[in-house]
Amino acid sequence: MFQEKTNEKEWETWMDNLIIEDAIQKENIPFYQYSEFENVKLIGRNVCEAIFKTSQKTVALKCVSLNDETALDNLINEIKKHRKLEIHDSILKLYGITKQENTKNYMIVFEYVNNGSLRQYLKSNFRKLDWNAKLHLAKQIANILMYLHSNDIIYGRLNSENILIHNGNIKLNVFGITKIISDSLEFLTNTLGPMQYMDPQYLELFNITGKKSSDIFGLGIILWEISSGNPPFEMESSSKVDLLNNIAKGKRETAISGTPHKYKKIYSDCWKHNGNSRPDIFEVVKNLSEIIISDASIEFETPQSQPYNVTDVKLENLNMQNEELEIKPDPPFVVITTEVNGFINALFEFFVDIYNNQDQPIMIKNYIIEHKKNPVEIFYEMIRHPSYYWFTSLIGFFYRNGIGTVTDNQMAFKFFSSTANKIIDTSSFNPPSLKKLYNINKEISTLSLANMYLNGLGVEKNTNKAFQIYSKVADEGSLLALNSMAYCYKNGFGVEKNPEKAFELYLKAAGKGNPLAQFNAGYCYGKGIGIEKNETKGFQWIEKSARAGNINAINEVGYSYENGIGVGKDIKEAFKWYMKAAEKGHDISQCNVGNCYKNGIGIKIDQVKAFEWYKKAAENDYSDGQYSLGVCFYEGFGTKKDIIKAIYWLNKAKEKGDTDANKLLKKIIK
Repeated sequence: MFQEKTNEKEWETWMDNLIIEDAIQKENIPFYQYSEFENVKLIGRNVCEAIFKTSQKTVALKCVSLNDETALDNLINEIKKHRKLEIHDSILKLYGITKQENTKNYMIVFEYVNNGSLRQYLKSNFRKLDWNAKLHLAKQIANILMYLHSNDIIYGRLNSENILIHNGNIKLNVFGITKIISDSLEFLTNTLGPMQYMDPQYLELFNITGKKSSDIFGLGIILWEISSGNPPFEMESSSKVDLLNNIAKGKRETAISGTPHKYKKIYSDCWKHNGNSRPDIFEVVKNLSEIIISDASIEFETPQSQPYNVTDVKLENLNMQNEELEIKPDPPFVVITTEVNGFINALFEFFVDIYNNQDQPIMIKNYIIEHKKNPVEIFYEMIRHPSYYWFTSLIGFFYRNGIGTVTDNQMAFKFFSSTANKIIDTSSFNPPSLKKLYNINKEISTLSLANMYLNGLGVEKNTNKAFQIYSKVADEGSLLALNSMAYCYKNGFGVEKNPEKAFELYLKAAGKGNPLAQFNAGYCYGKGIGIEKNETKGFQWIEKSARAGNINAINEVGYSYENGIGVGKDIKEAFKWYMKAAEKGHDISQCNVGNCYKNGIGIKIDQVKAFEWYKKAAENDYSDGQYSLGVCFYEGFGTKKDIIKAIYWLNKAKEKGDTDANKLLKKIIK
């Protein structure tokens, strides 16, 4: 019976593929065998880089879902529309379709771009761009938009992530973006891009019908971004929805010093509130063409206040291209940290503290915000610091987690390895505290390097090498490395899987006071991994980890009290522990505190406070918090009912795979 069902399923799959490929051939869409590509590797969500074997040309492969006939029809229609547009050199080329062997995965073959998005390009190259180069980018974007508007096509999602760069020139991806704008709520759920670029008139009286003037508004934001090198409102502390409300009331970015007067007037006219007052694209192109950059004749805008204008600094800016980072003792370090960079010293100490407890980027971000510092400025100060090699682990951490810069795993790997692979004599370090600083930085860098190998981030995945590094550093006395070795034994990474050995190592590091190992030993006891299950001992170790400051353990203690796992049920105690972790920025705990206020768990029901904590969790990018916040806006729970904000947050949760959010969105649209 099972064999019959299997054969029937295989037959259906074979027929589906036949129908799809027949429809593709009828439309004269090139179809390539997957075996025609080599060196396929993932470079983004659902996007791979590959090489055509015959031509040795690099291409991009984007996965598409063809689950039903409607999806196939939509794909073919999009390709037809794309064919009419891609004659323009600045529009990303579509070469055809392929299908991964022995799977249902179809992939669109696109032209490859080597400089990433405009956002990434500006972050990495802004210091090299003079005003002629900036103007060249601005003109290219305006010319492509003029081409689209001339064909009565509204782009609808113009922002610096959708604009791509190849060899320094603009490539716009129009596949699946261009459309005749709908007047339904479904348009809003499907086309919400970054809020900073959205025409504020979308939200006025539910007027969400797209217009060419909305593209012009987005273009104005893009032109400002080119002048500054930074995303709009990057340092805005309010939520994106609140920011959009402020934009609707007239809030705009400040002009950057050195901006030509004419250029400023062009983007200022583009982002006027009233769409009818904005210029059309033909006028924008004309005005840009009239700007001539000349040191002798140009007049520049010099506002009284301006945002901090810095950009990402690559290794070559530090004269380190194609060579290892040089590490050597540097006496001026002490003077510099006590003067200009006192905050960096404090930040590094905080970083070391949380690294020994729990590696939480949100805690670093919150620490910077609490001290009213600009993460971009802090990153820039660190990387240009004369003694940056003392805290390469922190610089790598910023790159790894996109703090103050774009996420760049390769750069993170370079900074981690620059310290991990260097051996120097520390006996002559003066004062002695420098020796301790060097050793801490080296330990964190080395373990971070192993993590990169373990997960294949910025380097080819190599679990064997990762385990070897953990083992070596553990032999040198690192409890963090011992904890990581246990993790490898538990999962069989780089070594034969051995739960008993994993528990043994966790317990060894836990007994010597490592909070991470204490949490993991407690988890093993609670689940019976490598040791007989004992929820009471599990709770005791997790509580010990929590009291040492491990933020995940703090949340887990709350969960144990709420559900009576290894300890007597006590919902008041549960709420206390949840709140302790939530106040430290732990997103899951923030959502748990919201649930407690909503349902009266250990605390009196308070709808407003429930809403406030869901909002914190949502803004920390936690999907359950985003769903709960969307429900609050939809039902008017703890806040004023707001269907637009409900759609925004539900859509964020949906993008992370939340099925309940998807169901509620469909209900709202209907």
